[in-house]
Amino acid sequence: MQTYLIKKPQKLELTYDENILTIHYPGLFKKKQNQDRDIPFSKLKSVRFFEATYRHGHLQILYQKPNHALEKIVISFEPADNLAVRKLYTALADYLEKPTVEEEDLSYVKTGDLIMAYLKMHDDGLMTHEEFEEKKKRILGIK
Repeated sequence: MQTYLIKKPQKLELTYDENILTIHYPGLFKKKQNQDRDIPFSKLKSVRFFEATYRHGHLQILYQKPNHALEKIVISFEPADNLAVRKLYTALADYLEKPTVEEEDLSYVKTGDLIMAYLKMHDDGLMTHEEFEEKKKRILGIK
């Protein structure tokens, strides 16, 4: 679990592990709500990082709330916080770039469908056995 404390322009604490980002900032959210906002990584839609130079930097987080509405949180920070916020951004961006189980399963299905299409062409006499084997090896990444 990582925790970052941003002191300026406003005090804000960011904590995350491999599954959840927690934002703690008294007064940021409606008073009736809990002062912490827990954002499961699985609900993240996008994240953008704008490095602070001589002005404030920004970290934009777009995520899906439990009611399926999208919410964007923009966190401002000073140049002194660039490194810490960049680490958080990298962790979030890496999570978003990881293929999900469905995407991995889908790629196998697409690969299998493509090989089956070439097999049908081979069976129909549209390509030789050598051509089919060459296509299959290229699809499977075999040399």
